[in-house]
Amino acid sequence: MNNGLKRGICLCILENDDEFLLIRRGKTKTDLEELGGYYIPIGGKIDPYETPEEAVTREVFEETGIKIKTPKLLGILTETSPLPKYNNIVYFFYERILKQPLKDCEEGFFEWIKKADIGSIPTPQIDGIIYQYFERKEKFIIDATYDDKLNLLTAYSYLEDKKIR
Repeated sequence: MNNGLKRGICLCILENDDEFLLIRRGKTKTDLEELGGYYIPIGGKIDPYETPEEAVTREVFEETGIKIKTPKLLGILTETSPLPKYNNIVYFFYERILKQPLKDCEEGFFEWIKKADIGSIPTPQIDGIIYQYFERKEKFIIDATYDDKLNLLTAYSYLEDKKIR
């Protein structure tokens, strides 16, 4: 438990033509209950003395077996919640990849999802906003707050200097 302190996370939107490679969280019953079977980009925690770019490269390889070479920073999301585990600073990267065999993952199930279908699968509420920035190829710095059920209460764009939710 991190007692509500912000922790560093990195995620990578892996893209191939008109699809994204996502992980559907919830391989165990506890994960499924806690994470709601959400589809999210690949990634994880930033280790001590590791840059976000080093972390995302390591995490993508550890989880999928894919070696990304040039992850590009898309944006930064700060998350604040009354739940201690959900207070994060998230670095979002993206990279185009070729489809290739994937290793089995302990944390969930990998799926290629058509970009057009992103709005019809379960994702965290903030991810819908982030995919819009991705499609426009716009950088972002967003501050998001959640309630104790992880419902998105507010989202503020620092680069646009406005509330976006």
